[in-house]
Amino acid sequence: MTPEGVEVRGTSIRIWFLYRGKRCKETLKGWKATPANIRKAGRLRAVIVSEISDGTFDYLARFPNSKRALELGNVESLGRSMTVKALFERWLKTKESINTQTTIRSKRHIALTCTRLLGEEKLVVNVNYEDALKFRHELLTGEKSYKRIAGVKGRASSTVNAYMSICSEVWNFSKKSGYLENNPFEKIKGLPIDGREPDPLEYNEFSRLINHPAIKAHERNLWTVAIYTGLRHGEICALAWEDIDLEKGMLYVSRNLTSGGYFKLPKTKSGERTITLLQPAIDALKSQKAITFLRSAHEISVQQREPGKTRHERCHWVFLTRNGSHYSKHGLSSMWNSCMRRTGIRRRSPYQTRHSYACWMLTEGANPSWIASQMGHKNATLVLTTYGKFMPSRSVDQANYLNQRLAAVSHTCPIDESYSRKNQAGRGSEE
Repeated sequence: MTPEGVEVRGTSIRIWFLYRGKRCKETLKGWKATPANIRKAGRLRAVIVSEISDGTFDYLARFPNSKRALELGNVESLGRSMTVKALFERWLKTKESINTQTTIRSKRHIALTCTRLLGEEKLVVNVNYEDALKFRHELLTGEKSYKRIAGVKGRASSTVNAYMSICSEVWNFSKKSGYLENNPFEKIKGLPIDGREPDPLEYNEFSRLINHPAIKAHERNLWTVAIYTGLRHGEICALAWEDIDLEKGMLYVSRNLTSGGYFKLPKTKSGERTITLLQPAIDALKSQKAITFLRSAHEISVQQREPGKTRHERCHWVFLTRNGSHYSKHGLSSMWNSCMRRTGIRRRSPYQTRHSYACWMLTEGANPSWIASQMGHKNATLVLTTYGKFMPSRSVDQANYLNQRLAAVSHTCPIDESYSRKNQAGRGSEE
């Protein structure tokens, strides 16, 4: 007869016990089912029950390879045995319910790189300040792992800072969970970054783009709308005729297409906005209406901000690919690059269409707060700090404008000649 809580299964021995309200079963590795080992298993089970009773039971210490131990083991014991890979997996698990698919995919990719460079099986407690510095150095100078850019070394400082920030967040998660006492990443300062100024299209470049014979009508319409509305590219991809009122000259932004290919609400409430259409955008949309307005509708789901909630919509896309579907963000970028090559315009990032809108509006004297509302920003601060670059081609116009204004001021405020003569006389006596 076997002792209480001991089971013989073939040639192996298994014990069971109640811990934290759960029935736990553990096979004793390497213990053959001999009478002596069965009695020994009974004594071990009795010790475990006693430890559970007096609160000293350390599940992970008793069964270091047990999956149940990782679930029910005490925090300190988990911290001592947790690997870098296991910590990142636990952290990612907490993000799945609150982050979008695109964000999770991005964080998972960063986690893979971090665990590879830090060492997947390295214990978290053994990662120190020196390891964190070596990790940053490897990010900055080491070879990338992407197949499509194999052999290319080094990452931008902004990318390195982003990876270091993620690691700091993961180790803070570990501290707050009680696995660790220290975060070796939190005292490492970010690398300096040179600010990237916007690189908008000049007016003559845009004119060359839309009037070039190699540019097709739907391309001309799309880039005109992009330039004269400041829409994000995901918002252009998700733009439907249901969002546009040409009679009122209004465009309503209510959804965005992500890099992952699904639709969601704009990131912030201010991103859900009404854009007052400028005349070039209205003309371009009227031209595009003749091309796509009567095309078939598409049923889509739009993710809401509250996790797990979606809404269903029926949309007639404004801009369509050859196969009749909406553009992807990658497809829009490819079209932009193709247009740059065909027209001979200096290539810059496709996102410069949004920068061009902001810079053009600021240069022409539009109210920054109005520009912010059109672009989906909460206030004018970001508009002024991010997009406030003067258009070099407008230098002469700006100088002429200021000369006219200053001339008007001089005309309305003539110099007091008697005051001028008195000053001159005073200066003469001093000399």
